[in-house]
Amino acid sequence: MKERRYDIDWLRIGAMLAVFLFHCSGFFTPIDWHLKNADRAEILLPIVAWFDLWMMPIFFLLSGFGSWHSLKSRSGIKYLWERVLRLLLPLYTVGAFLLLPPQYYIERISHGGYGVSIWKLIPPYWDSYGSFRFRFDEPYLTNIWPGHLWFLQFLFTVSVVALPLLLLLRTDLGKRLIARLAGWSDRWGGIFIFLIPLILVRIALRSTYHSEHSWADLAFYGVVFLIGALFAGDRRFLESCKRHTWVCLALGVLAFVGEIILILQFRYPYPGTERFSSRYVLFQVIMGIGTWSWIVFLLGLAARYLNSDNRGRAYASEAVLPFYLLHQTVILIVGWWIIPLEWPIIPKYLVISIGSFALIMALYELLIRRINPVRFLFGVRLVGRRFFVRKERSEGT
Repeated sequence: MKERRYDIDWLRIGAMLAVFLFHCSGFFTPIDWHLKNADRAEILLPIVAWFDLWMMPIFFLLSGFGSWHSLKSRSGIKYLWERVLRLLLPLYTVGAFLLLPPQYYIERISHGGYGVSIWKLIPPYWDSYGSFRFRFDEPYLTNIWPGHLWFLQFLFTVSVVALPLLLLLRTDLGKRLIARLAGWSDRWGGIFIFLIPLILVRIALRSTYHSEHSWADLAFYGVVFLIGALFAGDRRFLESCKRHTWVCLALGVLAFVGEIILILQFRYPYPGTERFSSRYVLFQVIMGIGTWSWIVFLLGLAARYLNSDNRGRAYASEAVLPFYLLHQTVILIVGWWIIPLEWPIIPKYLVISIGSFALIMALYELLIRRINPVRFLFGVRLVGRRFFVRKERSEGT
């Protein structure tokens, strides 16, 4: 009987909550977003920078971990089909037709692009972003405006490109390679061997690709994804994370401080419009160390304290993908009504975050979780053959 890593499930749930709270703060940070509050909180900039170090990279690492286990019971073709159903189907159904248009509308209204009628949104939304052809300037599958669902497109691309390597790692040769890497990682300081590819990818690509969610990001996330698959192949990797938990916390704090000093004190053009230079290399090294240190810290912390099960884990684990699909659209709609009010920032943030969370969970519980066709469209595994789900069966996916 295979052992399930409940700490990985809890970490995925925690990362989803972090993304939610991060996006709830988007109205109030100094950085441009879809909709902005009149007053901004400069103190949020370091917090945003800290989240940016580890938040999305850890999602790709956990996805790589899950893909390794998925291939235990699936062929490569079945794995790709499962990726289509879980990632592309939600993106090009509820995503493209229900969740992204309101975000696009709110952004264009707030940036002075359109009038007050949502019907004026439809022609430019489809004319400018809806043609189904590949774009070579950005790593998206189609021209559709990505919103927060860029993650689904990136994860699908990474899953397809990495599949031959994942299959190779499951061969005898691949298992010997994993065992050797696990042996190195099992030594003190050995976990930092993975810094090498992460830093090299950052240095090689970020001076060329400057835009948000660029080819440089896709390559970086792809490396993190493969590291996650390696970690799933041998228990010694997570044991090494446990031993390095507090060292990585210290390194993560130091790297974070270095990042903030370069950005604020020396005006480094983050997220990256600087050409190749010694300062550029230093920044990429600091960012690589910061990202990996926080990931190892969180993996070690979860392995130490969260590798246990309860009913809440199963429920929340299944809800992660629908929650991700819904969260930014709901946050923006709630914020659309709250942001114009003459309230201080903290009450606005609390009302937006609590109200959005309650609305998302109500939609999930009353609509998505209970109706099989809706579960299907949101990438959640079907339960039985009934239209409505009557029996309590909830397991992480």
